[in-house]
Amino acid sequence: MFAVAAIFAVSGCKSTPAEPDPAPVQTIPSPLTVVEADLQHAQAGDDHARRARDYLAALERLHDLGEADRVGEIVLRMLAEESEAGPLADALDRGLRYRFDAIRLEMATTAGDTGQIQGLLAVLEPQGSEQARHAMGVRARALSALGDSAGSAGMLIALMDVTTNAATLDQLSAAIWREVTQSPVMELRARAESAPTPSARAWWLLASEFNAAVTSRGQIEQWQRWRNRHPDHPAARHPPPTLRQFARDPNELALLLPVTGDFGPAGEAVRDGFLAAYLHAGGNSQRIHIYDTNAMSVAAAYDLARQQGAEVIIGPLRKEAVAAFSALSPALPVIALNHLDPGTPTTDDMVQFSLAIEDQASAIADAIAAADIERIVLFDSPARWSGRARIRLEDELDGVEAVGFGTFHRPGEITNVVGEALHISESQTRATEIESLLGTTLEFAPRRRDDVDAVVALIDAAEFLSLKPALDFYFAGDLPVFAPSTATLGSVDLSRLEGVRVCAMPWTLDSGDLGRSVYDAFPASRGTYASLFALGVDGFRLANQLDRLTVRREPIPGSTGVLSLGEDGRIRRTLVWAEVIGGRLVPIWNAAN
Repeated sequence: MFAVAAIFAVSGCKSTPAEPDPAPVQTIPSPLTVVEADLQHAQAGDDHARRARDYLAALERLHDLGEADRVGEIVLRMLAEESEAGPLADALDRGLRYRFDAIRLEMATTAGDTGQIQGLLAVLEPQGSEQARHAMGVRARALSALGDSAGSAGMLIALMDVTTNAATLDQLSAAIWREVTQSPVMELRARAESAPTPSARAWWLLASEFNAAVTSRGQIEQWQRWRNRHPDHPAARHPPPTLRQFARDPNELALLLPVTGDFGPAGEAVRDGFLAAYLHAGGNSQRIHIYDTNAMSVAAAYDLARQQGAEVIIGPLRKEAVAAFSALSPALPVIALNHLDPGTPTTDDMVQFSLAIEDQASAIADAIAAADIERIVLFDSPARWSGRARIRLEDELDGVEAVGFGTFHRPGEITNVVGEALHISESQTRATEIESLLGTTLEFAPRRRDDVDAVVALIDAAEFLSLKPALDFYFAGDLPVFAPSTATLGSVDLSRLEGVRVCAMPWTLDSGDLGRSVYDAFPASRGTYASLFALGVDGFRLANQLDRLTVRREPIPGSTGVLSLGEDGRIRRTLVWAEVIGGRLVPIWNAAN
């Protein structure tokens, strides 16, 4: 019977076959259902280590799903004490504990919790080569969140050296470039000299040589030279996006400055910096037209510049002239060398670039936060720039308390102002009261308040020369002192400012090959007008790298700082920190980060 049936089946008899049973429907559980199952196992289990593993499984799935709130809840549950058994997280073996801590570090990085980031970086212990590679990426992102771009770049470089996947190598190359271009050229050179591996040294050299060039043409030449020297380097085989596309340098540049009249010396310093950069770059492929805005209106200068074929306008310099120029709604790209007041209408093509003291105040606020300083004494002066700096500083002192204030109206008052800010007078008053009660004279040395972590002084060099001795006199010489670059302008004797931490522009610390090449020819490159000279250098740099700044929105290491464009059209400057050591300014990398 079964044999006959089989024969019929094989011979294809035309009898109607029986309907097959329907295939069973397989239901794939949703990721959240799996998570709930893990959590039920974890809650119901008796074994401490098994419960920890179940919770970690749920934690990792929720993390992959982006369920940040629930991830946070489970992390807290795993870190909570469970009677005598201790936290569940402590029951994980070392490999699983790494996975738990790595998720915590990623969460802290996303939240920007600097304290937790630092703590987790110290305890993160990958097990095996796979976790070690994973940890490099996690640490790189965490260091970047802390503002340590150099440390982040170092991690990414090490990771790229052990990576083979082409797509991943492209991503790492782009990420490394983003980090290394956060540093000034002088730091890039220093990093190259101290790099731990030949690969890292080549990366830092590439960044320093590329960014030292002020024009796109010069950058192309530097890139080609570097690639010829390092043909097998990962960056040569997987170049960052910036090194794959270059915009053309403009042929015609218009420079609008006051080179006569009261503001003539300032305008001449900017002009000299601009021309020095032009000459250093070769000086033969572009034409520069200079218009004296003291001798003609900005409207007339603009019309003439357009008629003469200007492609980019750099200037004006005076704030009033920038406002008048903005009202013209210029149709050409403009790099204004000052900023507009908030709320002043402008065009999308106008970039506002200035040496605002507010940039230094922001840098001081960042440095104080990075140093975990909680209480400061703040000194300023009646100068307008000092008041503007104080407003910005106080706006950005998040969680930092100013417990003492003082304004220096006259140099002769500085000692008394410092004593009052440090509560020396209160100490003396208490001693007098005790002497009165006891009816005797006490041997007494006044004491300053002991709840101060640092001093911030928004004052000029002459005032600083009186501040330092006053701090020493009142037993506050051990406190760190933060200051803007005004503290060291002019011919101040730096040996009298030992230990002061100064926020400065790269040009005043190390002007590089460009500065050395123009030192004799351009006196304005040093001394009182050095900052305006550097402004002119960067004006030329930005005119030739405008696409990089405005389209690709990359930071550009310049002479006045690392320059980046804000959403409001204003350029932000990241400055360099230096400390007066042995009578000279010595850069301190990452001191403000």
